[in-house]
Amino acid sequence: MNKFWSKIGALLLCTSMFFVACESDDPTSTGDDEDTVDKCGDVSDKTKEFYEDDAFLLALNATSSSSVSSVLTPPALVERMSDVLTAIHASDFAARDSVIDVYDVHIHQEFALDRIWVTISTDSNVTPWGAPWINGDRFTSNPTVDDLLVAYDLQVAQTIQQTNTLLVELVSEDLINTQALADQFAAIEGVENATVSNLSGDGDNITVMALAGEADAYEVTYDVAYDDCENTCLKHRYYTFRVSENCSVTYIKTEGDEAPELSDRD
Repeated sequence: MNKFWSKIGALLLCTSMFFVACESDDPTSTGDDEDTVDKCGDVSDKTKEFYEDDAFLLALNATSSSSVSSVLTPPALVERMSDVLTAIHASDFAARDSVIDVYDVHIHQEFALDRIWVTISTDSNVTPWGAPWINGDRFTSNPTVDDLLVAYDLQVAQTIQQTNTLLVELVSEDLINTQALADQFAAIEGVENATVSNLSGDGDNITVMALAGEADAYEVTYDVAYDDCENTCLKHRYYTFRVSENCSVTYIKTEGDEAPELSDRD
């Protein structure tokens, strides 16, 4: 009975802290409790969608070291990263509540994952295949350009006419490696420039590191960032978990700066 009332008292204390993460004050607190889902990916579609961008970015980062950068990221790797994140989501740790329910940690995107800008000359002598884009059409008379439009299901979202150039925004319904796509367009004769849409500021992060000597197991760290994130975040609090091959989750530690108030993250 006393144990029951102790749990109720702890819950009330957490609630009274007004949305500050309820956790140990020890900046290097650790834990070895384990939690698990019935099987990897055994969560709702809504939960999977909640981590769609994060899973894609983690898979993209994992393949970015390759000398040949592909526009498409391996679906199996994206699914595995989704399994890792949703396993932590389904776990039952105070640290899990901090990074998900309190701080809503996602990877801060540095660039758009579904669109690029392509710049061509409006001079037909420089870009002889550009007239259809100037006229608002999707396909051009350049087979290399048109093959890319078909291969990645790219649509012309908008065009911006400038003095001697035309800016064309190409958009994909799916998440893709837009930096690799921009590189492919930039290599086409007649294209003056191809760039991704960069996003401003700084923010939270999630990193996943494969554990040496263990099959398909990962150390996952959530970075709760705050203080001047409009420029570069100056403070960071880190929450680390371990996810095994079968998606069992172990809480490892919390460290870094003190747990921020929500107002510190505005």
